[in-house]
Amino acid sequence: MAAKRRRSRSKGGGTLGCAPFFALIVIALIIQYWWVLLIAAGVVALTVALVHTAKAPPRPARVPPPKPQPVMAPPRQVLGGDDLAAHMRAVKRAGRVRDMQEWDYEWIRLAYPRKSLREVNDIANAHFARGRSIGINDGDPSAP
Repeated sequence: MAAKRRRSRSKGGGTLGCAPFFALIVIALIIQYWWVLLIAAGVVALTVALVHTAKAPPRPARVPPPKPQPVMAPPRQVLGGDDLAAHMRAVKRAGRVRDMQEWDYEWIRLAYPRKSLREVNDIANAHFARGRSIGINDGDPSAP
């Protein structure tokens, strides 16, 4: 039979002898220079953050909302000839009707002195809705 090889005990035991001294030296350096390690960790964290933001796609530029433009009425159509005459007649008639309605409103207010303004407005609106006016066509809506 083959003889078994035996390891000597002195060979394996020597490797553990230096490790505790190295560990104590490392711990002593950490205790002595903790602030250097803290600064180094901060620099590494800052570098990682900068690299991370540099790789990120750029954000779209913020565009302020447009300022509102002033509202302008469309340009008026220039009238001429028969159109102008018809327009002037319509404006004159509308002015007369408005004046007569104001006169009718005052007449109704005088006719109903004890009524509130709201009730007088209701009576006047019903009166005008039927096309009646005291001053126009004597109150007859069917007359031209």
